[in-house]
This record gives sequence, structure tokens and C-alpha cells, in this order.
Amino acid sequence: MTERLTGWDNPRAMLERALAEDQFLLLAQKILAVKSGASEPQCYEVLLRLKQEEDSLLPPGGFLDLADSLGMMEEIDRWVLEALFSWGASRLKSNPAGRLPMMCVNVSTPALNSTAFTNLVRSELNRSGYPPRALCFEIDERDIIEHSGSAHRFVAALKPDCRIMVDNFGGVRVSFSHLAGLAVDFLKIDGAIVQNIHRDPTELIKAWAINLACQKVGMRTVAKFVETRETLDMLREIEIDYVQGFGIARPVPISSVA
Repeated sequence: MTERLTGWDNPRAMLERALAEDQFLLLAQKILAVKSGASEPQCYEVLLRLKQEEDSLLPPGGFLDLADSLGMMEEIDRWVLEALFSWGASRLKSNPAGRLPMMCVNVSTPALNSTAFTNLVRSELNRSGYPPRALCFEIDERDIIEHSGSAHRFVAALKPDCRIMVDNFGGVRVSFSHLAGLAVDFLKIDGAIVQNIHRDPTELIKAWAINLACQKVGMRTVAKFVETRETLDMLREIEIDYVQGFGIARPVPISSVA
């Protein structure tokens, strides 16, 4: 099945070659501040693409499931981190007085469980001079539930320097109990909730309740998968802080981020 999907006789060797020869591409998708007074005028999610994807049957980012099944996600997360820091160093060199936007990086389950990865983050921050406050790590809600110890260790090691976002919140359950003790800055509402708020009043109430609870504890909210003006208007009405999706901005090469 792997060979039929990818056309690769040896997927592991192909991914290892892609890592060794920098055959990956970093993209950035804008996360737009829509609530008056939001303090981050520029914010992006970092996405990863494989240069060969356009010649295969895999959708953009589809190789990640394959990499996960091969136990290579921590290696890929390391590549993303190092490539991002290299981009940041180049940008600051060309404009020393400039300010990097906040870049949100997804953390895979293996990387979250790895103390070596956490140590790499800290050492690379020290070595590269990348501003820690311009770096936000996205941790999936399911990982926080299923790997609570690792999530708490990871957050404790990187706070207060870096920022932390919970991704896909509400996808498992709409409860804040599993976030107790975690210093979280942002909460990204699950896309299934956001996509249905204009069709299902229950989903709109969920989004409103999540946002209200976040306001009470000082977290900011991000609504993902925003694809229509109608959805955006409803999110503005309930005072969501940030929005993201193809209706806001499509991913672009990170080199084109202004």
C-alpha cells in the first residue's frame, strides 16, 4: 500500500535522503488577529512540505503519516526547528532592527516524549540567538491527555521563554481539566467545531463557551479552518482572538513572509 501511494520502493530511504539533502520545504500560513487589542500583529503556523509530493499521489503533508509509521517524526521535527532557526538568523542578519513574527511549530508525539528534543530546542535557542518569544509550540490536545507527564515536562522546560498553544481543542472533549497546571498561552479550537458554527447552534455555543473560559484565565483563542466570510463574521461576533484557514490566507513559502 505504501508503495502504491508513494511510488517509493524504499520509503524510509527516501525520507532519510530528503532529510540529508534538504528536500523539504517550510511554508507559513498566516494566523490573523481579528480582536481589537490583540498584541501579536504577525503570527504564522509553520507547515512542512516535501518537494517530491507534487510528483506523487500524496496530498500536501501526506508523507507525515508515513514518517510517523516509520518512527521518523522526531527527526523531521528536528529538521523543521533547525530550518526555522536558520531562516530567522538570515532575516535578522538582513534587518537587525527588525522583529520576527511569532512562528507556531507543531510538536509530534515522539518529540514531545523525548527529553533529547527538548534539550535540542534550548541549545539551538542559545546557539542561534532566535528570540524565544517569537517561537510558539503547538501541542495536540490528544497528546496532552494521553501523554500528560511528557506535556507538563515539555512546557515546564520551555516556559516562560517560548509560548505554548494547545491544538485541536474540543476535538476530544470540551473540558479544561486536562490543562490544569499547564502554562498555556493560546488555545486553537478544533476545526470541526469552527466549520460547523454557521450550521449547528450547538457548535457555535461550544466556540463561544471555549472563548469565554479562555478570557477568564488569560488565554487567547485561535479558530482554525476558517473558509468563509460567514464563519469569520460569526467568530468576530463572539470575540475570538485569531483566525486561520484558506479563507484567511493560504500557505506560502516561508521566504516570502514579510
